[in-house]
Amino acid sequence: MEPIRIEHDDIKKAIQSGHSYIQVGKRKFLLMEVEDVGNDDCYEVTDPEEERHLMAAIHENNPILTEEEIKKMLES
Repeated sequence: MEPIRIEHDDIKKAIQSGHSYIQVGKRKFLLMEVEDVGNDDCYEVTDPEEERHLMAAIHENNPILTEEEIKKMLES
């Protein structure tokens, strides 16, 4: 995974705004801060709070959403 360096100030401000995603045209992109990405393209959880949320999501009822349900959520 290759990192992309952002040099444009307006884009930096949008990314650092605190919102969980950015929208480009009709497409929305989830923003997730990572400390480091290894060569195996796996994300390693290092924040205890984030790990707690992820583990709760794994062990609770998390039905798989259809592509239409995902689109509907992103468009709202």
